[in-house]
Amino acid sequence: MASKKIVYPRTIKDIPLWRRRQLKKDLLWFLRFSPVERLECIDREWEEIQDFIKKFGPKNYETGKRN
Repeated sequence: MASKKIVYPRTIKDIPLWRRRQLKKDLLWFLRFSPVERLECIDREWEEIQDFIKKFGPKNYETGKRN
């Protein structure tokens, strides 16, 4: 199966209006926080992901020592 080639917009006008509004909204929300607050949030999310992986990730079902 051939992979699709990603087509990137060449100008802002190539991006649909609804998507530009969404990007603007997301960017304004993101800029409300200082860089330190953003890093704290990223660290917290990373810890949550690691906890999830430890709890639900692949498990090794090793057998014990057999005589």
